[in-house]
This record gives sequence, C-alpha cells and structure tokens, in this order.
Amino acid sequence: LSPKVAARVAQFRIALEEQMGKKFNNVDSYAGSPAQIWAMLSDQAYWEGKYSTLGASNLQWKTFNASDTSLTVSSVREVAANLPAAAKKVIGETAEVTQTEEWTKSGDELACKITITTKGAPGGTDGTMSVKADGSGSTWSADFDIKVSIPLLGKKLEGIMLDETGENFVKEKAFNDEWL
Repeated sequence: LSPKVAARVAQFRIALEEQMGKKFNNVDSYAGSPAQIWAMLSDQAYWEGKYSTLGASNLQWKTFNASDTSLTVSSVREVAANLPAAAKKVIGETAEVTQTEEWTKSGDELACKITITTKGAPGGTDGTMSVKADGSGSTWSADFDIKVSIPLLGKKLEGIMLDETGENFVKEKAFNDEWL
C-alpha cells in the first residue's frame, strides 16, 4: 500500500474502533434458585441496600413495578466520578447515573434488558442479563456494551467504566450472596 492509502486505512480503523466500544461479560454462580433471585430482585429494599453497598448516594426512584412475571426498576443516583481530570471537567466530581432494568420471568428463567447512562456523557452501557437454574442454584450471566462518545477521552473512559463494572460485579455478588 502506498503511504497515502495506508494512512487512510489507519483512519478508518481508528474510526471503527471508536464506534465499537468495550464489551463486558460476566458469569456468576449462586446458591439461590431463580425463584429466590426473583424474590430478591422484587424487593425494593434489596436495590436500596445494593446501591448503598456500591457507594451510591441521593437515590431517586423513577419506576419500581414488580409483578409475578415482570419487573421494571429505574433509578437515578450519584456515584463518585473516578475519572481523569479532563473528564471531570465535563462530568464533575460525582456522576449522575440513570439505570433502568426490565426483567421478565418465564418458569425458571429470568431475562433482563439494562441501560445505564451518565448525565453529561454521551453514550453509556446497554446490555442483557439472564438467570437460569443450575443444579440446586443458579447461573447469572451479563453481557454489556460500554460506549462513550467523547473525542480523545472516549476510549479511556470506556476502559475506566469497564474496570468499574467488573469491580461492581464483585461487590454486587458478595451483597447478593449475603442477601440470599
């Protein structure tokens, strides 16, 4: 390839990488059955305790609707913005996070569509989660796409969000085990 063509290909590759974001996948095993996990998720006190354990403050409920087969949980909360100085200029010392989870229950299977956005930051996290029976317990799987569309900072912020998501899953697993 000529240097000019090679440079153009590199630009396209960078543009494509910027559009792709980061992928987060996690699988945890629980002693609790899907029915026990559904009962946990359907308890508003569970969410309040979980968010407190994760360091959130100023929790406000947008929606909390639970039935035998569906659950919609949507909240706004503040979290510490563990970000580089340049990003804190855009987002601030704390970040206002809106999280919506739409769960459904069908037999021993739970499915969730999740969306997480941060005020002042274009992009966010979209994904799915599922809980399935596994022996006498359950397997909880999560698959998320993390995307931040801020020039020059997006990839770094996605990496930070990916790391924090992993750390939060470890804390959340411990909290869930204790709750169950």
